[in-house]
Amino acid sequence: MRSLFFSFIILSGPIILLYGQNNAFSLDSIDIEEVVIMSTRANANDPVTIQNISLQKIENIYSGQDPSVLLQQLSPSIISYSDAGTDIGNYAQFRMRGISQSRINITLNGVPLNDMVDQGVYFSNFSDFGNSIESIQVQRGVGASNAGVASYGGSVNFESTNIFNEDANTELQFTTGSFGTLRTSAEVQTGKLDNGIGAYARMTRTNVNGYKHHSSSDSYSFFGSIGLLGEKDVWKITGLMGKTENDQAYLPVLLKDINREPATNYNHPNDTDDFEQELIQLQYSRYLAPSTKFDATIYYGGARGVFPFAIDDKTQFVYGLSNNHYGMLSHLTFEKNNFIVKSGLQAYKFDRTNFEYLAPNVSNPYDRDHTNKNEVSVFSKLEYKLNDFSIYGDVNLRSVSMKLHKDKELGTGIESDKQWTFFNFVGGVNYKFNNAQSAYISYGKTGREPTRSDIRNGALFGEYVFDLELGWRLRTRQGKLNINLFHMDFNNEITQVGALMERSYIEVRKNVPYSRRSGLELEFEYQLSGRYQFSFNGAYMTSNVDEFTNGTEVLKNVSHIFSPKWVMRPQVDFNISDKLNFGLSGRHVSSSYMELANISSFRLPAHTVLNTQIRLDFNKFVTVNLQVNNILNTRYFTDGAPVDLDFDGSVEGPGYRIQPLRHFYVMCTLRL
Repeated sequence: MRSLFFSFIILSGPIILLYGQNNAFSLDSIDIEEVVIMSTRANANDPVTIQNISLQKIENIYSGQDPSVLLQQLSPSIISYSDAGTDIGNYAQFRMRGISQSRINITLNGVPLNDMVDQGVYFSNFSDFGNSIESIQVQRGVGASNAGVASYGGSVNFESTNIFNEDANTELQFTTGSFGTLRTSAEVQTGKLDNGIGAYARMTRTNVNGYKHHSSSDSYSFFGSIGLLGEKDVWKITGLMGKTENDQAYLPVLLKDINREPATNYNHPNDTDDFEQELIQLQYSRYLAPSTKFDATIYYGGARGVFPFAIDDKTQFVYGLSNNHYGMLSHLTFEKNNFIVKSGLQAYKFDRTNFEYLAPNVSNPYDRDHTNKNEVSVFSKLEYKLNDFSIYGDVNLRSVSMKLHKDKELGTGIESDKQWTFFNFVGGVNYKFNNAQSAYISYGKTGREPTRSDIRNGALFGEYVFDLELGWRLRTRQGKLNINLFHMDFNNEITQVGALMERSYIEVRKNVPYSRRSGLELEFEYQLSGRYQFSFNGAYMTSNVDEFTNGTEVLKNVSHIFSPKWVMRPQVDFNISDKLNFGLSGRHVSSSYMELANISSFRLPAHTVLNTQIRLDFNKFVTVNLQVNNILNTRYFTDGAPVDLDFDGSVEGPGYRIQPLRHFYVMCTLRL
């Protein structure tokens, strides 16, 4: 790891020398609060498949929904699924190009949100997270280098609220509606004060009963930032924390029981988890010269809690964990004339304790183990503009170690001490035809280490993806059109097989030597007139696993699970007046397999859902937003698995995670 640090110095040193000693410059026209975001995100001309989502687009549809649901509404190739069947509260996750959320790099201001051991993100612990987001960048495919877990299927970069806006603001939000939903949020923002200080704080309480029986959620969250904006630099502290209690509702349900009672929940009514999580980041950004920017961040993240699984009214297994995550990252950017170089360094230490006990014997666990994970990584990005061409290169070197060891007192757990070194890269060219349109091609490779669960189940080796992206972008005053083709080859992929581990929500995964995904993605927006706007995002994808060993049977040329060929989302917005807006959107998802053997009876059926939204701005102080989802009252499923009710190895049939019939949310925003 020491060699990686010196590699960063070697990469960065020439950049520091390039800008020289002249520091006499003004930053009146430069927003240095965005230095970190510019360092970690891809640029508009980079030859990678990106989508930038503005604050306005987020606010137009936001009513408190989980970020997974929000992303599904805004980006192609993303499908979300909810345990409780609600957009707000309890657990929701998403898949991108059919790849699970644990293989997606997710960051806030460049700081990783993924759990480094399981590599997932649980937004339920940060309820109302989307209410404090300024913008989102979604990268599909390998993409540009980011801190945190490998960008195996893509990355999502959130930017927190800009605390240096000129206007102070106080805002109250109330959301109510179906499933006993009640969300109350209060926020205050100072704007940029005369002394350069800016601050923002939001507190939210959310209660939801859930669509399924005994699937309620009770949570609160806090999000705050305070910073000092100088002439050439900025200091900023951002903190968020949350505490949540969710009734468990993750077990798929047999169709015969759904037909009898759609809200059937196989999890026991006494199974209520209790989790809390926090993240705090200290960031410093500075312009060293007009062409040279530097930023550094140190952060701490922690999580702890338990989730239970009851066999009956007398026997309840309780699984718990405690995390501590310490990290730092820094970036140096040099930009002059037609030449841009970005270099970065990331290091973190992640410690985890897992334990199990039989309730109510909290002080007497029967199983406990510990995991320690460390990483140091460096990257360098180069962009050179030659006439209408932009030539791009991105190299990333990650050194990762993860040790699983037994508990000294109980003697439980497994012993494993593994190290991996991954050399990742992206290279490509963007060609600008004119001010309105451009095309790009890129090729990249990313390697990824297994998770703790993968190692415990025998997967000890890294997995790799090789990604080819080809795209065309068009921008006009009336709208935009993005089209991209992709082909992803996987080596040694650790893929979901379509089952859950016993008494758990964790998916069973196995190694497959070779697999691939190919497809086309499209984003389209067009302003038909001053009052009408039409938009569409969609994707067509095929997937294939060359060979899969299912027990003693070897299966060839099967499709990945949860990888539908078609995902389409059209939307039309009509500005009836300056104060009244009406929107109608649809979503069509074709059928997909829920297990890797591709048995025809174990499929998720295709579904088409229609939603509507009405936004009324009474004045600059009061806004009311009404959302009516699934207005056609369609019964549909977004996730499932073969069901083994008593865990005896005999599958009773396909099970589904049902989503709700027609339902609504009303959000009222008061600005003081």
